[in-house]
Formats: sequence, C-alpha cells, structure tokens
Amino acid sequence: MGEWYSYAGKVLRVDLSKEKFWEEELKEEDVVNFLGGVGLAAKIIFSEVDPRIDPFDPSNKLVFMTGALTGTMVPGANKVTVAAKSPLTLAWGEAHLGGFWGPELKRAGYDGIVFEGRASEPVYIVIGNREVSIESAEKLWGLSTSETERRIKEEIGNKDVRIASIGPAGERLVRIACIVSEERVAGRTGMGAVMGSKNLKAVAVKGEGSVKVKAPESLRRNISRLYPMIMSYPPSQILSAYGTNGEMLSFYEYGDVPLRNFTKSVWEGIKNIEGRIMVSKYLKEHKSCFACPIGCWKVVRVQEGEFQGVEGRAPEYETAASLGALLLNDNYESLIYLEKLCNELGVDVISAGVVIAWAMEAYEKGLITKEDTGGIELNWGDYKTIIRLVEMIGRREGFGKILGEGCHRASQIIGRGTEEFAMHVRGLEIPMHDPRAFKGMGLQYATSNRGACHLQGTFFRIEQGERVPDLKIFRRVYRFETKDKGWMVAVMQDWHQVIESLGLCKFVQIHPGHVAGFYSLATGIVKRVTDLQKDGERISNLVRVFNVLCGRGGDYDKLPERFLKQPLEEGGAKGQVVELDVMLKEYYSYRKWDSRGIPTREKLEELGILSLVERRISELGIELTLT
Repeated sequence: MGEWYSYAGKVLRVDLSKEKFWEEELKEEDVVNFLGGVGLAAKIIFSEVDPRIDPFDPSNKLVFMTGALTGTMVPGANKVTVAAKSPLTLAWGEAHLGGFWGPELKRAGYDGIVFEGRASEPVYIVIGNREVSIESAEKLWGLSTSETERRIKEEIGNKDVRIASIGPAGERLVRIACIVSEERVAGRTGMGAVMGSKNLKAVAVKGEGSVKVKAPESLRRNISRLYPMIMSYPPSQILSAYGTNGEMLSFYEYGDVPLRNFTKSVWEGIKNIEGRIMVSKYLKEHKSCFACPIGCWKVVRVQEGEFQGVEGRAPEYETAASLGALLLNDNYESLIYLEKLCNELGVDVISAGVVIAWAMEAYEKGLITKEDTGGIELNWGDYKTIIRLVEMIGRREGFGKILGEGCHRASQIIGRGTEEFAMHVRGLEIPMHDPRAFKGMGLQYATSNRGACHLQGTFFRIEQGERVPDLKIFRRVYRFETKDKGWMVAVMQDWHQVIESLGLCKFVQIHPGHVAGFYSLATGIVKRVTDLQKDGERISNLVRVFNVLCGRGGDYDKLPERFLKQPLEEGGAKGQVVELDVMLKEYYSYRKWDSRGIPTREKLEELGILSLVERRISELGIELTLT
C-alpha cells in the first residue's frame, strides 16, 4: 500500500531473549481482513503461537495492538488491545487499555508491538519516534505501577512520556495480574503475568508525530454533528456525572448486581456504595481519556477517617460490585483504597473479588479453615480482611498464592467440593452482571472467546430495551425470554470485535452506520456496515479455532450450575434461571458451527480463512477434523 491513513503502517517486533528489535510493514491484506486492535492481534497469535505451549513459555507472544482509529479525532478512539495465550484460561487471552498510551504509540510511528522471548534480567522498553531502546529495570522490580511511572519519567528525563507497566503481581506471575497506565487498566485474562514472565516491567512511549486521516474536514464535520447524539444517550449522561458506578442502583433494581457470591440480590448496603456517593463527598476532579467527550474517569480523595489522604481513581462499577456488593462490603472509603491498591499492585479487580467471594463462601461452609488461610477469618463484609487478602494476592504471599491462581485453579487446589461455587467460565471469573437478570448475557458469558465477559457484546443493553437497526435488531427484547437470543448475541459479539479492532471505547455510543463512515473517512478504505460485520465475524471465528486448538472448544461453553439451577429468592430476577441449552443450540446454528462448537469448513470458506486455518493445523501437526 502507498500512503497509510489512520494507520502508522508499521509494527515493532522485540525479541527480549536476544535484545533485538525490528520493524515490519503492515500487510494490506491483513488490514482489510482484520482491521486492527484485537483483529490484527488475533491474526498474529493464531499464525505464530503454538496453542499447546505453557503461557509462561518464552515462545508465547505478547501483542500490544492499537485500533484502526486509535489516535484519530473519532470520539473514544483511544484503545489498545493486549493479547497472548492466557495463563488464567490456557486459551485466548485479551485485555483492553484506554487512556493515552495507545494514541501515543501510534504517534511514535507504530500500530503495535509484538514481544517474544524472555529478557535475562528485568527490563523496560523506551519508544520514541521509531527509536527504540531496552533499559535495565533492576531498580524498578518490586515497585508499584505509579512509582514505576514516576521513576521512569525521572530516568529518561521526560515527564510527558506514557507508560504501561506491571506491579508486583505481574512480576510474581499472579495469574490474575493486569497492566496499568495512569490508572487505566488492561485488566482481564492475566496479561500482566505474561508480561512479568518475560521480565518486562514497562513500556514507555513518547511520539512527536501525528495520526493522519484521509478526509479530515469531512470527518470533523460528521463528528461535530454526532456529539449531541452521543451526549443525549442516557448512560452517557450518567457516566459523565457519576462514572461507571453511576448505574449501580438501576442494575440493582433488575436483580443484576451480584451479592454474596451470586447467591443474593437484595441488600441494604447497596445505597452506601453506589456512584452518587462519590460526587457528594469525595470527588476531586473529572478526567477523560484521549478523544473522549464523556469523561467517566473520576478522581477522588478521602478527607478524613481511617483512609484519610487516599487519592486516586474513583471505584468503577466493577470494583464497587466485586470488592463491595459481592462480598457484602458497604464501606465506600475502603473501596476507594481497594481500587488504588489493585491498580498499584496490578491486580484485576473483578477476578480478585470473585476469588475472595469463593473463599468466603467456602469458609462459611467449613470447607476452608484457618489452617488453610494462615489464621485469617474470612467473614462477609469485613473490609480489613478484604484489603489484607488483596495485598497477599498481589505479592503472592501466604493464602494469596492460592487466591492469585484464580477461582477455578484455587478450587481445584483446595478441592472438598469448593469447585461448585467457583464462579467462572473457561477459568475467567464472572463479571458483575448476574445472568439470571439478563439471560442473553448468560449466553454471552458462555460463548465469549476470552471466557466470562460482559464487554464482548454488552448484551444487557439490548435486554434493557435498546434496538440496533443497522444490525437488524429491530424489536425490543425481553430480558427473561430466550427466543432469538442465539443469533442476536452472535451479531453483537461480532460487532464488538469490530469496535475493539477499531480501538473505540464502548461507553461512547456510535451507531454502526456512523462507525462505518468514520472508518472510511479516516482510512480511505471504504467499508459498509455489512463489510465490518463480516470482518468481526472473521475475527470471532479465527479466535474460536485458536481456542479449539488449545483444547477449549464447545465443552467449555458452560455456566456455573448456580445460574442454571438455583434461582434467586427475591429481587428483580426472582425465580429466574438461565436456559442455556436452548439458546446455545440456536447460537451454534446461526454461526454455522458443528455440534462440537467448531466452525464448519463452509463457514471458514465463506469468511475467507479456511486456507489459513488448514495451513496452521497442518504446521502444528494437530489432528482436527473440520466438518
């Protein structure tokens, strides 16, 4: 391709074992078929990573890939995908980082970075305008993420550099470790642990270039007309005023907020941890990620009491629910501290809350004792114990060694029947939306490529009444019905692969038709909604095949029995269970997957990736029959 628009046109390759780095040109064919972000990351990992390896093996590749629109003026275009084989699920792993790091990488001249190998000692990478250096991180090892950022800025003499780093959790290969950049987090599937396994402490980026678009004036005019529509969307207004925790009370009314490890849905303490509390007592300032009109990022400060002086990002909804509601902890100031603690240690808040909830239920039932915990009593609502456990997880100490493995592995280590209430799909802990309140979300959890994920489709929005005519979702969908959920979930999952591949934030609501227009104006590659849908479907299917090759096919399209057989006794989802089988059958049929949950030859041919898949299977020498 001649001149690239919106794309930088280059990917940086870094072999940490050999301390070598080189550039690769983007391939036009890959861009057309896989867009960017999660799509290009999937193409690289599928083609280059042996699905049978241990995720901590040096041959696992850690990919940072910006979206096709990241760094442009398109609202919310700031995301970067981080992907590898996951140490938590032993299959496809991905996480997404907002803020400013992704746009900065593209301004520095790269669409993405592919790390391979393992450094002989701790290092960090400095990237600036296509200049790269590998620096010693010996003095940074063991530091928190914010202290790492501060020290690197001092060392290289640039306070404006953008840094993505791991904390002690990633260094110590805690399987629920994440990657942090200025309080924005690539949280799920243990990408921080993969980074730590490579002795890679941080990646610092400073770019002086710009991200060119094909038709800047047309793009600017279209965006300006769209702003009022974005901000008139009710969730946008809530996010702008209260952050992501602003919707907790409405979710609670649906019976959606999980309590006591997904066993309850009514709790008086909910009023003490919902988002408006933040504004009335603790709000210090509003912040926004790059190109964001909403500004859900809130900075808070505790003025007095036990946590006096603690300042940082306000508890997100997933934090307030996982370390608050799920554990019956209604101390909001402890949640401010826990949000900061998880970010400093580099621990995924969702997984931390769910694995602690598992331990508390096991302790309550007498299946875990003080002998297991090192003398710690695990009582619901005890925020001091929750803080202690998070610290132990992040530093891989004591009982935290087991908890840091994630609830699936922890339950296997302890045994004694505790597997029954380990709340996960494919080893990834369930997010903070109870699928008995939104049954399509149950199907989304069961089939999402990275394991239980509320963001790969955000289907609860459809079940709240949203329609998406551009994707042929015309009618209002009742949240407790199962009819048509199979095809609708598949359609929304594919569309969200597009959103992740373009680098757009899902909180900035842009109709698919506008997304297609923005992509065409920015890149000069003309695509309609139907073209992008096909791209999203191609990505979904390729990642599915990778999971199958990892041994994680249709047998893993499951939900915990709690959702299937144990209805809630009160609240907004009283009496409901998830009828997964009927929805899953429709889902497979719509996707043209066989009864094993494997894409058929017909489907792979239709998507133009059959030859890629067959060639890779042959290279690996894996026996897999495509029907």
